[in-house]
Amino acid sequence: MKPSDLLKLCIEKSEEAAGAASRVLLNVISTSDEELHIKSKLDGSLVSDADLASQKIISSILSPLGIPIISEEASIPEHGERKDWPMYWLIDPLDGTESFLKNRSGFAVNIALCDKTGPILGVVADPLTNTLYKGAMGEGFSIAQLNGSNPRKITPADIRRPYRLVTSWMEDAPLAELTPPWINIEEVVARPVSGSLKFCEIALGSAEIHSRTGSYMEWDCAAGDAILRSVGIDVFDRHTHKRIKYNSKDLRVNGLYTSRV
Repeated sequence: MKPSDLLKLCIEKSEEAAGAASRVLLNVISTSDEELHIKSKLDGSLVSDADLASQKIISSILSPLGIPIISEEASIPEHGERKDWPMYWLIDPLDGTESFLKNRSGFAVNIALCDKTGPILGVVADPLTNTLYKGAMGEGFSIAQLNGSNPRKITPADIRRPYRLVTSWMEDAPLAELTPPWINIEEVVARPVSGSLKFCEIALGSAEIHSRTGSYMEWDCAAGDAILRSVGIDVFDRHTHKRIKYNSKDLRVNGLYTSRV
């Protein structure tokens, strides 16, 4: 299969998987809290039946493609086994579990396809707004409804002042630390946005800067990173000031920033 044909197939299947997972999550929301089992993982984060059900449906759709999967809610191969994979999926079946469990908007489904250069395809599904954000190298950025309507190509809005910075609800660093050094802090206003939807806001042009000091996992940002790469915007490691590297030993990202400015 030609690389271009494989990418198109992966786009189609990742959209299908994101839509199916979104429907699973919405179905879980309609059940009573007593029916939803929740537990803490070793790192202190929460996992529920919803995470696992989303993981199961995504895996069932993507696995037949024969591309390895790295997912938050599945067993992760040792680095020695995966470090030379030419392609692999990076998946967070429920980005923003805490928001989901609190019935708060902002949770999403993240699906990214990566090669040796990093994410080349990213899909972020927002079940509550019925929105699918998609970006792929050579294909650009588009949004669509999860029910399968025709995607609409997006050209980011013009940059405006004051620059709008989006960051995590849990971020406690001062604005001066979050603002890239080439930008005047007096021209920046900040607000919290949940999960991977921060990247989507940058791609849409409804924010100019995304910055985060805390560490989190590669599957939390890979889909958003791919969407931004599709429109020519890079996401940088806060410490190296280079593009984020993926498929690392611990799969951890130690802070990041990205900007349209």
